[in-house]
Amino acid sequence: MMFEKLKKLDGFASLVPLLSMSVLGGLLWWKPQEAQTMMQQLRAGLSQYFSWFYLALGLVTLLATTYVAFSRYGRIRLGGGQPVYSNVKWGMMIFTATMSADLIFYALTEWAMYAAEGGIEGSLKLWSLTYSFFHWGPIAWSFYLSLAVAFGFMLHVRQRPRQQFAEALRPLLGDLVDGWVGRGVNLLAIFALLAGSATTFSVSLPLLAHLLGQAIGWENEA
Repeated sequence: MMFEKLKKLDGFASLVPLLSMSVLGGLLWWKPQEAQTMMQQLRAGLSQYFSWFYLALGLVTLLATTYVAFSRYGRIRLGGGQPVYSNVKWGMMIFTATMSADLIFYALTEWAMYAAEGGIEGSLKLWSLTYSFFHWGPIAWSFYLSLAVAFGFMLHVRQRPRQQFAEALRPLLGDLVDGWVGRGVNLLAIFALLAGSATTFSVSLPLLAHLLGQAIGWENEA
């Protein structure tokens, strides 16, 4: 039974990320100071040269999801039968699945981070909190919504059996999804998922460890 399930796995999409993360983790463990410096330089470079791309992508995604919601495509039902959970329960699950470390960490400190960066005129508290709404407003949720709709459409409307990232692009790419183009899309999506998970853990675990150390009297060496 287990061997039959293993045969269905995409070895390329499974082994390449595993080996890459293992090598990267080994380098971070071997040269922690150099790795920290490199990560800081990489982050600074991305923020300096590609901030415009992130803003443009967010705006395009927001406009696209708004168009889909209010067009004839917005009336397509994803799935059949009665919902398993109520709208309130679904909303709670979606909220907790997407907020995680951000809610724990940034909810208390984000306004202070914006204020420390400067360039905010007028009342400091008022404008720094206002900037947070741009971060957690409709643009952020449109990223989640676009992926959820694409997956839901392919699974429940088109009845595609494979739960892969590239399947959401089948209406655009056609049979290319079954070849190396689809594998490249899946591989890129897996790396993005791993990067997002790493960011979540790197933000939340040190904070939780510090709070737990204060609560039980353990010294936190991190």
